[in-house]
Amino acid sequence: MGKIIKYEWRKQRTARLIILFGLAVCLLTFLAGLIFNRDTTMVVSIGILFLGAFLVIFYTGIESLLVFNRDLRTKQSHMLWMIPKSVWEILGGKFISAILQMLFVFAAFIAAGCICFTAGMVKIGGLQMVLDAVKRFVDAVFSVGVDWKWFFMMIVLLFIAWTEIIMVGFLAIIISRTLFLNSRFAGLFSVLLFFLFNWIVEKGYSLISDMLHVSAFEIQAWDYLYYVIVCIVLFLLSGLLADKKLSV
Repeated sequence: MGKIIKYEWRKQRTARLIILFGLAVCLLTFLAGLIFNRDTTMVVSIGILFLGAFLVIFYTGIESLLVFNRDLRTKQSHMLWMIPKSVWEILGGKFISAILQMLFVFAAFIAAGCICFTAGMVKIGGLQMVLDAVKRFVDAVFSVGVDWKWFFMMIVLLFIAWTEIIMVGFLAIIISRTLFLNSRFAGLFSVLLFFLFNWIVEKGYSLISDMLHVSAFEIQAWDYLYYVIVCIVLFLLSGLLADKKLSV
């Protein structure tokens, strides 16, 4: 599976380079504005950085689906399914590559934000001011009693839910390309299936929540169990369908 992950990772290299180039431009622009006291330049660069973060993270979330759909439209897809690897390894490699891509982009924007913040603080009050600000932040967090357990549980739940959405997209694409292999309507059909499957998943979640009388604002163990089971079912369906219809 490692070779498949590397192969998928290389296919998204161009997107990563473009993202890193854009981040570098924003950072250099901000630092130039900071050095030459250009407030407008700094504000514009930070604004672009924050706006770009939302757009890029959204695009990264669906990029793996776009790449997968493109693969199934080309002869390259059939070559991929014919390599001496099981369909489960191929799909698993694609899923893991999509997750790594998202984590990479998220970490890159967090690092860029930290660099801008640190540079700004150093410019205003020196390194000691940065250390004092970090100390005050840590003291404030612990003094208000942040529920770190709840915070961690929410992050894990969002990650599992995002994984489920990606798996829904893979299944929708496999079904659409199975029914409309070279049709121009395959893309539209996969989008419709994507929203339909997500609606079914969330409807099931809502029905079970009502049955268990669980508040939507509470995180329970069954929340994880539900989405994990959905992910497993989606992965199995994708693998079985790909094995029967796409292995040629």
